[in-house]
Amino acid sequence: MNLGGWLAERRREAGMSQRELAKRCALSPAYVAALERSTSDPPPLRTCRNMARALGLNWEEVWQRSFAARLKRWLKREGCTNISDDEIFDITRKIGPASR
Repeated sequence: MNLGGWLAERRREAGMSQRELAKRCALSPAYVAALERSTSDPPPLRTCRNMARALGLNWEEVWQRSFAARLKRWLKREGCTNISDDEIFDITRKIGPASR
């Protein structure tokens, strides 16, 4: 699952609106909506930590999802489009702490 879909699912599980998540993280509701639609660049580490705290998640998982989305965008720019989201996420898990 891509970052946007995953984030939207976690937000709904937490019983939060986009506006409420944005407020808790000092973000604009438009940015949260763009993240969930995958039309914005993946969030930086600080934003991942804030979102994780607001949603009651482990910040490392949120960061891995963001890092995977960044890697996917880079691979696409380089012409590599045949790697699935799951494969990309597995790669970021293997990289782990080195990505911080």
